Formats: sequence, structure tokens, C-alpha cells
Amino acid sequence: MTSMPGKSLKGWLTRIGDLFAFAAGLAVVILVMTTVVAVAGRYVFGQPIFGIEDVSRVMLAFVVAGSIAYGARRGAHVHVDVISMQAGRRVLRVTDTIARLVGIAVAFLTSYALFTKGLCGKACGYFTPNLSIPHMPFYFALSLSMALFGLILLVDLFTGTPVEEHSSEDDGEQF
Repeated sequence: MTSMPGKSLKGWLTRIGDLFAFAAGLAVVILVMTTVVAVAGRYVFGQPIFGIEDVSRVMLAFVVAGSIAYGARRGAHVHVDVISMQAGRRVLRVTDTIARLVGIAVAFLTSYALFTKGLCGKACGYFTPNLSIPHMPFYFALSLSMALFGLILLVDLFTGTPVEEHSSEDDGEQF
């Protein structure tokens, strides 16, 4: 018995999205611990910790990257589906295709822009102000996340299966 390439690709995209979510979860834990230490340092010991804002900002970049990738695969991004309430299936199919094509273009363009911006690095002054943490890895994480989002939209366009169908099956809930 052979499996369809689209199914296995969707499985890989889901796994990659889950890895991004795991990384984002770790970043949230680090962010919470950093905040607790910063608050304790400032208000309990009266000593603010130099550069704590830099660490918080870079952790937030990982949280955003993980959220984009995970949310794309699970259909968790906010969307309002007004067209399906007013138009028929044929119109919805056309508007869905147009929306996915626009989404693919925007996702890949954003991924490219983030990647090229990350390549410049310190030469362009892309580092945090206090600790001089380079922005490059965070640009790359965001770029990969947006590329994954574009791939998910592309696969869904060619397989004809919207992300929402998979997320409702996986979660056991339908809103």
C-alpha cells in the first residue's frame, strides 16, 4: 500500500511546526524565568539587571517564530470567514484559491526579506543595544517560520484540503 506524497509532506510539515512550537514553549519558559529574576532583582534586591530587556526581546522573537509555524499547520491563526456565509461553494473555492496565492506570495516574500536582512548582521547594526546580541539567528528563525507557513499554504493549495479540517480532527473540537 502506497501513501500519497501530499499526506506524507503534510505530516512532515506538521512535525516541523510542532518542533517550532516546542522551541517557542522553551522560549516562553526562559522568558518567564527571566522576568521573575528581573522583577526580583529590581524590587527585592534593588538592583536592576543590565541587559535583561535584550534577553526578553530575543526570546519573544522565538515565541513569534514558533507561533507562526505552529499556528499555520494547526489552523490556529485568526480569520473571519464572511464570504462562506454569503456566497456559494463555487465562489468560496475561487476566493480560497486567491487568498492562498496571496498568502503564499506574502509568506515567501517575507521569508526572503527576513533572510536577507539577517545576512547583513552586525555590519548593518542588527544587534541588541545593551548586550550586543546579534539579531541574525532570530531573523533566520522568523524566516524559516514564514517559509514553513508558505509551504503549508502551497501544499494545501495543491491538495485542496484546508488547514482547518486537519486542526478540527486533531483537536477533537470544531468552532
